[in-house]
Amino acid sequence: MKSPITKISAIGTGATGFALFSLLSQWYQLKKKHNQYQLINEFTPTSILNYFNQSQKTTIEAFIAGELVSESPIISKVPLIMREKKIYYIYENGVKKIIQTFLHGASQLSIADYYNKIEIWRNSTLNYQLSMSHIWDKVIPQQLSFLQRLTNFILKIINQLKIRKLFFNGFPTGLLEREYGIIANEFYVIYGEIILDKKLNKMFLQNPKYILKSKKQLLFLIQKQIKYKSSMIVIVFILFAIWSCIFGCNIKNFIIHLLKERQKAKLDKLRGQKYLEINNYECQVCFERPRNIIFKPCKHLSICHECSQRLKKPQCPICKQQIEDKIEIFFT
Repeated sequence: MKSPITKISAIGTGATGFALFSLLSQWYQLKKKHNQYQLINEFTPTSILNYFNQSQKTTIEAFIAGELVSESPIISKVPLIMREKKIYYIYENGVKKIIQTFLHGASQLSIADYYNKIEIWRNSTLNYQLSMSHIWDKVIPQQLSFLQRLTNFILKIINQLKIRKLFFNGFPTGLLEREYGIIANEFYVIYGEIILDKKLNKMFLQNPKYILKSKKQLLFLIQKQIKYKSSMIVIVFILFAIWSCIFGCNIKNFIIHLLKERQKAKLDKLRGQKYLEINNYECQVCFERPRNIIFKPCKHLSICHECSQRLKKPQCPICKQQIEDKIEIFFT
């Protein structure tokens, strides 16, 4: 078990096993979420109000489809409900590196159809990325010194010749401002918890989770995540199987070696195969010659042949048992 391969394979088996368990758990949660969202109904503000009146319920989680409206939209090239502005560095080789992001949302937001509307209470966990549209770009050139332009020119030649891949892209030649946004008065689908306030006769959507262009968009996204997790599970399972096989083979070899050692020790004990010094087996009577007589039936090895001939009584000097026979042994 002290073998480095055994330790490494044990760590590999444990790590891949834990990763496999985590991936399977995530895959199961995604499948569960996909099935849940498939079953959840999609309403318009008017149809959800009719549902509340018919079912006598006041809360429900649902997808609500309609126009996103605001009394104070963000003014851009088009009126926006939410705006995300990103600033990038631009390099001569076309690389864009993001350096800053700004996010701004309209203060009041509702989703409406021709007859009714639902006021939206936003939260920090709202996922709006799926509904963002590209609004505009603005490029701001940057003045470079002679040395900076020379450096860029040398790097450009190196990249074109493909001598080696460089991590330094040179000096930025400009800034790119790019704006994304959720366009006001356009059709969107929002998922969240809808509450009917009967006293005010108003509907509110609290804790919205997604702003989407369609319900199918969310289901498609989850399906992509499920496929990705499935492929990762296959890869990790193969790695887990390989590490488990290596670890299992090492354990098997260790057990076989242990059994062989025990069997050898047992045989050594039965055969009396010990590394002995003859001086430790002096005759217990004369203390000069080696003991070489075994008495029967007690099997004591205690005296030499000469001393056994001079015994006054036919008794073992160790246990005083009557001697029936003697066996002389020879050390080589």
